Amino acid sequence: MTFVRPKLFSLLLFAFLLGPSVRGQDIDLVGNVSWQTFGRGIRIQAERIQNNRDRGVSDFLRLQIWATTNVYDGVSDITGYVIGTFNLGFLDAGSSIVNASRTVRFFRPPPGLYYTTITLEEDTTNGFVIMDSENFINSQDAPDLVNFGGFGQGSAHFDAGNGDVGFVGDVSWLAGNGRVQLFAEQILNERASGRSGVLRIRLWATSTEYEGVGALQGYPMATRRVGRVNAGFYLADFSRVTFFRPPPSDTYWVTMTLEELVRGGWNIVDFATFPDQSIF
Repeated sequence: MTFVRPKLFSLLLFAFLLGPSVRGQDIDLVGNVSWQTFGRGIRIQAERIQNNRDRGVSDFLRLQIWATTNVYDGVSDITGYVIGTFNLGFLDAGSSIVNASRTVRFFRPPPGLYYTTITLEEDTTNGFVIMDSENFINSQDAPDLVNFGGFGQGSAHFDAGNGDVGFVGDVSWLAGNGRVQLFAEQILNERASGRSGVLRIRLWATSTEYEGVGALQGYPMATRRVGRVNAGFYLADFSRVTFFRPPPSDTYWVTMTLEELVRGGWNIVDFATFPDQSIF
């Protein structure tokens, strides 16, 4: 069988940036900044917001957390989804707001993979203008992808059956917002006689790559009953939407199993372990 390589995805509920700003802008972010979601809320924190001007008072300031499909370059207009806004108010020249922290409403973007950026914005006569910004990074100091909405997807292809009961053709899964679509082009029974037992499809997250040897241990993320298939026949274009429960946040392999109810429980008759690991 051959596989089509799926995308790698990640999930991040807490992002942070370390290190002081050294750019010395008129109005500056200095030190650590972070965000963390809590159900319908998002907590936005900044170690210091500093007004470096010589005189006067700033216009109205705010912090915003953005989710974007591309890494923000810090120069052009930013486009994407604002997932949280922290209104700061006005700031006198030469003054700072220290240890700013507030939980505000969280606006979840459509399920998908996003980069996140914090912007410090001032309300001018031309509208809000970004005075400073930082992209959130991972442990390798690279822009980090965030998985919003429990997003996940993968696909594989089987050129032929396994000589018993198994997948043929394309199999795939697509998850988001607590639901997942499971698809199998064919579920084929190549046995000489009789019907299969009751079949089900199950989607697993495992800490080690499952290769069909030994018991499969991990987190069942979704389960859908298929039914029974007569010998010499196949079920075509099986596609069902069911509940999706991502595992605890970590890195996992994802496997789709085809299982048959036999005496003693469910037996795996075929499976597809998707290439690469997924981060939930």
